[in-house]
Amino acid sequence: MRMNADRRPSAAFGHRGAGTQPSATRAHAAPAGGIVPIAGVALLTFLLAMVVFAAIRMLPAIGGANAESARATARVIEIVNQPVTHLRLSGPVAMFSPGWFHAGAQKPDFDTVDIRATQELLYSGASHVSSDLNPTEMFIGGELEFNAMTKYFYADRTLPKHRLSDSEMDEINGLYRVIGRDARASSTQILMIAGLAAAALCLGVGLYYLSGRAFGDSAA
Repeated sequence: MRMNADRRPSAAFGHRGAGTQPSATRAHAAPAGGIVPIAGVALLTFLLAMVVFAAIRMLPAIGGANAESARATARVIEIVNQPVTHLRLSGPVAMFSPGWFHAGAQKPDFDTVDIRATQELLYSGASHVSSDLNPTEMFIGGELEFNAMTKYFYADRTLPKHRLSDSEMDEINGLYRVIGRDARASSTQILMIAGLAAAALCLGVGLYYLSGRAFGDSAA
């Protein structure tokens, strides 16, 4: 009986080549690379939500400061522009020309100015005064004043301004402090909101980048 020399042993059942890696191992290792990006997405989403929430919380404070400042300003205008006594022009009067006031007005330093120190009784030297803007009228000189630190709020410059009492000037000084304080508060809050907006933009860009990495890796 002759043995077949060409017969070779068959490969063992289930045996794989050395260069072949089980698919189960590849499937298990794939998600590991996406853990860090996904955690970053969660963190950036949380931080972005906190920044937006903080900015929204600050908006009512700005509105409140502006409303308080508007009320104080309206009260200053009311006091400064009180009506004066109008009389029919008769007899000699001290004439002011052109008009009662020069153009323009200096904005007061609301935090420090004392309008009692800048009150000028320019008209008290004459019993009656008038101007080229009021050719048929005259006004009682002792009832009038000029104040460079309230001129900013003069509403009608065709008429002279009522002389303020000490109590009225004290009230305006207090109102000026409110206006100055609210202006500073609003400016600070606006700068903070601008900073939060910049932070939100940076977080949004980071979130967009990490989201692309995380979900792109997951899809792959």
